[in-house]
Amino acid sequence: MNTIQPRTLKGFRDFFGAQLLNRKKVFEIIENIFQKYGYEPLETPALEYFDILMGKYGEEEKLIYNFNDLGGRKVALKYDLTVPTSRVLAQYRDKILLPWKRYQIQPVWRADNTQKGRFREFWQCDADILGSPDMLADAELIKMGIEILTELGFKDFTVRLNNRKILNAIAKYCGREDKLFDIVYAIDKWDKRALDETKNDMNGKGLTFGEIDKVISCVVLDESDSLKALDKLSEILSNIEEGISGISELREIFTLVNNPEKVVYDGTIARGLAYYTGPVWEWNIIEGGVGSVGGCGRYDKLVGSFLGRDIPATGGSFGIERILEVMKDRGILSELSNTTNVLVTVFNKSSAPRSIEISEILRENGINSFVYPQYRTISKQLEYASKKGFPFAIIVGEDEIKNNTITLKDLNKREQTTVNFEEALKIISINN
Repeated sequence: MNTIQPRTLKGFRDFFGAQLLNRKKVFEIIENIFQKYGYEPLETPALEYFDILMGKYGEEEKLIYNFNDLGGRKVALKYDLTVPTSRVLAQYRDKILLPWKRYQIQPVWRADNTQKGRFREFWQCDADILGSPDMLADAELIKMGIEILTELGFKDFTVRLNNRKILNAIAKYCGREDKLFDIVYAIDKWDKRALDETKNDMNGKGLTFGEIDKVISCVVLDESDSLKALDKLSEILSNIEEGISGISELREIFTLVNNPEKVVYDGTIARGLAYYTGPVWEWNIIEGGVGSVGGCGRYDKLVGSFLGRDIPATGGSFGIERILEVMKDRGILSELSNTTNVLVTVFNKSSAPRSIEISEILRENGINSFVYPQYRTISKQLEYASKKGFPFAIIVGEDEIKNNTITLKDLNKREQTTVNFEEALKIISINN
């Protein structure tokens, strides 16, 4: 018999058992907080027309999976959740009331180099506010994100905040608006390489070292206090209206969020995607040097590329795969081996109806129960329950049926007692 080697594609994974339960638990925590703030769910297809996605991601567009389908259409797997959301708003504009708060928890695909916490198929937990030009929206997203990371068990983290208007102003200050994207990408990689390497990169892209020094003077302000750093930057960019506007927006966000311990100005945050137009920020876990676990930003022009007129929008996503890796490494999320409370044994064919009846009563009382689906020895059934991590087992044999009792075995304490079913139900319910 010829067999096919079972395997998964590089960068793709299967999930089952405890691992999947933990993922779902984290998704549930995040989704509950999204709903708590009044966001409504959205789901979009895995595939989009190729032209929907192109021109939105800058250099990262080379990572988009794209191909011709059987009908000859040029299609692509979605790269993120923001562009499809913008397409939805433009396509169904007459059905969506603005402002629109939406969240989306779905997989995306990127032909990226794989490493720990980085995959080619991964899930994003996305939240956006579309239709509001005011910093009130950006501030809410930041406050909501702080609550999410806190609820997930993280303590030492920051929101690193910048503004693409400031980056535009830096290009104008250098007199090199034609090199805006080269400057943005250099700043976006600022923390990932030595300063000399960044200088040489910008010089290789056509900036003089004098122009590069001007960029550095705007990014490296040598000031730990965020508001004082913005004061210093205001002096440098005082003649550039767009820069002053961006600084003003950041000041408003700082005031609205009112959490200087968590929210800091960081001139090295650029967010390389081409569609950002205003405030941009990243979630940075400090403890353990984890770094960025999510990114957000304002994109006031993206919907307009589909609709023909601009609709302001802001939002972004958590890198849930990286968060899950960190939580696993640190034991923040307790291992959930199963969601089943009780294994109900089946002694033989004649006792099976009673076992099924007991399991149905347990489920009616909100207790998840597992009827063993095979006629095997009780010892084998109990061994299975222990390996699966079930806390209780109910043994229903001929004697129990005759005396209208059950034998309840506490698999954690390795104790068992024979009681009537109502008493067993009370014990299990207390520990459920």
